[in-house]
Amino acid sequence: MPPKLPRSFDTPLAPFTGVISTDLASEFPAAKGRYALYIHLGCPWAHRTHIVYRLKQLESIIALSVVSIHRNGENGWKYDGTGGSDETDPVEGFRNFRELYEKADPGFAGSSSVPLIWDREKKTIVSNDSVGIIRMLFDAFDAFLPEEIREVNKPGGGLRPESLKEEIDELSNSIEMSYNWGTYKIGMVASQKDYDGCMKALFGLLGELDERLAKSKFLHGDHITETDIRFFPTTVRFDIAYYTIFRCNWKQIRYDYPNIHRWLRKLYYEVDEEFKGAFKSTTHFDIFMEGYALSAMGMDLVPWGPAVPIMTLDA
Repeated sequence: MPPKLPRSFDTPLAPFTGVISTDLASEFPAAKGRYALYIHLGCPWAHRTHIVYRLKQLESIIALSVVSIHRNGENGWKYDGTGGSDETDPVEGFRNFRELYEKADPGFAGSSSVPLIWDREKKTIVSNDSVGIIRMLFDAFDAFLPEEIREVNKPGGGLRPESLKEEIDELSNSIEMSYNWGTYKIGMVASQKDYDGCMKALFGLLGELDERLAKSKFLHGDHITETDIRFFPTTVRFDIAYYTIFRCNWKQIRYDYPNIHRWLRKLYYEVDEEFKGAFKSTTHFDIFMEGYALSAMGMDLVPWGPAVPIMTLDA
């Protein structure tokens, strides 16, 4: 989960933005076993990288380290074996996640956020920019994968087809600012004016996306793309967390946006079966609720509801 945000904030910038490349002469060349993905099961930005990691079946190529949703004082996230996390970092043996940042940069003074890609050979962070990470995972390691799951052989041209890049960037950026970060802005705003503005932007966008999905199976047609992956983590958390904890309580996905609701359940149930558990098995409702209670509410009390975190396909 991103760091606890101030009551009024700008979207944080990622300080590490390296790129893993198929060019063997590059700073970070693609290689089997060289890199590790670090995630937190409650974080929506880490969730998107975990989805792609599973979609692309990279388990045998890139190591995975799962940090706990619990903090260890100033050391930030820790490894404690709770909620599906590792007891100790399986890659470098750390007990606190911040140690990774300090190993990469001994003078690092920023926030130790997830997700990130770690270079096990150079002992440094490649990137902690979630968008950059998912784009690397899309195709940088395809040479090590079976031909049928390489992007070039995917129906529709893969997760980021050349013909849709401009459209994907435009819609994904709107979702990122008004929705993915918009929920956090609403939860942390310092004034009624800011709250009203963020609410209008968020629910205006949801209305537009619901209309779009009335005419399309996924956000860019018949196949999932980067935009669907960036829209899913916030949407699957919306009714159970953002609606109540972050005061995004104007409308709910399940009752007020029938086409987004259909799209969400299709990804969670049907597409999940097709792609080896990429959506359902990376979604942890109990961890989401506890994590937001700890980070946003600053308390150990975890809200009960809703009783049904996600409805069935035939609901």
